[in-house]
Amino acid sequence: MLNEAQRNSLQIILSLIEEKMRAVTFRLAHPEEQALMFEVHNDLSPDTPQALQKKVAEASGLIQILRDRLALPREAKPTSRELLTGLAQLWVFLQESDSKGLRRFGDVHLDVSPALDAQIERLANLMLEMEDVILQHRRCQCVDAPAKRSESQT
Repeated sequence: MLNEAQRNSLQIILSLIEEKMRAVTFRLAHPEEQALMFEVHNDLSPDTPQALQKKVAEASGLIQILRDRLALPREAKPTSRELLTGLAQLWVFLQESDSKGLRRFGDVHLDVSPALDAQIERLANLMLEMEDVILQHRRCQCVDAPAKRSESQT
């Protein structure tokens, strides 16, 4: 019924919707959270979770109907790939977040570099180290490893 490009497109969008529905379900179960750099506070009325859960269930049912009707494949996602997703991008963001990178927003006080740069560099290195740990400690080599990092990333 669908060509490969159409099937892939639908599989991707329905997977994204399913992932968001799972995130909504998680957040409804855990409406408050305190982390180091953010806090989520519950501003939902008492009737909101039940109403949203009904909508999430309906969305999930529609996704299942479409998956079955159109024979859409279920993507197998290795945990390693899920963990790797975004680490390289965070490394890039961190490269632009030291005192030199902050200059694009205006003059940077002289005290910022010693207070910031070493920790930003260590965070960037941690992103690379986490990537290395994931790549080196998989049970199988069933996921294509990203291309070797250039020397500028090490």
